[in-house]
Amino acid sequence: MIGTMNSSVSGMRNHQLSMDVIGNNIANINTNGFKSGRVNFKDTLYLALGVNENCQVGNGLSVANVSENSASGTIQATGRVLDVAINGNGFFGVEDESGNIKYTRDGAFYIDNDYNLVHNSGFKVLDTDGDEITLELDDGQSMEDIYITEDGKIYVSNEKPEDDEEIAQIGLFNFKNVTGLTKVGDNLYLDNSTSGESIEGVPGEDGFGSIRSGFLEKSNIDLAEELSNLIEVQRGYQANARVFTTADEVLQEIIELKR
Repeated sequence: MIGTMNSSVSGMRNHQLSMDVIGNNIANINTNGFKSGRVNFKDTLYLALGVNENCQVGNGLSVANVSENSASGTIQATGRVLDVAINGNGFFGVEDESGNIKYTRDGAFYIDNDYNLVHNSGFKVLDTDGDEITLELDDGQSMEDIYITEDGKIYVSNEKPEDDEEIAQIGLFNFKNVTGLTKVGDNLYLDNSTSGESIEGVPGEDGFGSIRSGFLEKSNIDLAEELSNLIEVQRGYQANARVFTTADEVLQEIIELKR
C-alpha cells in the first residue's frame, strides 16, 4: 500500500506541475510572441519482484521535460510603424545594459531619448551586423517620415521617393534548435548549448522570415485546446487522489485486522 500511495503522490505532484504550465499558457494568451508550453511525462524506475524479470512494478511518474510549441502566432494589424512582426522564421536581437544579446519575437519597438530603437524591456534592437540601431534624423524630418520594408530596411521618406534615405536594417537571428532556447521573462530568450549559437541573417533571405511593419505577432495559444487539456489534467489529478484515498482505506483495514 505504501508503494501505491507513493505512486499516486507522484501523479498528483506532476499533474499539478502540468496545471501550472497550462495556467501560464492561458495567462499569456494576449502576450506578444508568446509560445505555449507542454509538460511531457515519463514513467519512473521499476522494481523487479521475485526471480522473474518480467514481474515489475512501477513507482509512478515524473516530468521528462517542458517542451515549447514554436509555431507562429496570429499576425494582427496595429497600424503603428514601429510595431514589427516576423512572417516566418527568426528572432529579433536586443542588447541589454551589460552587452548580453537576447532574442525575442515581440516586435513592439519604441524610440528612446537617444533615438535608439528599443524593445519593450528598454534593450536596444540590433541590425544585420549586430550593432545597435540609431534613427538619426536631419532637420525637418520626424518619426512620421519613417517606414520599414519587408526586408527590414528602415527609410526616411522625402519629397521624391527615389530620394528616400535608408538609415538602418533590422537584423534577424535563428538557431538550429529554437525549442531549446531559455526563457528569461520580458518576452526574451537566451541561447544555450541546447539551442546552439545564433545565426545572423537578413529578413527575407536564406530561410529567414520577412518583416511586416504595422503588425504584431500574438501568442500561439489555442484557448479551446488549453481548456480541454486543463480538464484532462484535472481528471488525472483527481484519479491519483482517489488512488491515494483507496490505498489509505485498505491500509486502515489491514491495521484494524491486527486488533
